[in-house]
Amino acid sequence: MRTTLDLDDDLLAALLAQHPELSKTDAIERAIRTYLSESAVRTLRDRAGTWDIVDLSQELRKVDRTT
Repeated sequence: MRTTLDLDDDLLAALLAQHPELSKTDAIERAIRTYLSESAVRTLRDRAGTWDIVDLSQELRKVDRTT
């Protein structure tokens, strides 16, 4: 997707300084991917222990053996 962004010059310079081998587009895409990945991990950690997990493996094995 092609888009126009109005980014803070210092912020973009800091990002590019950490990743001088990347183009602006690649650096921004990497930053977005990293943000989304870390956000997903945070969400999973926040939800840890909030679900009751029932072990159905024995029942599933019985069903699997009869088909």
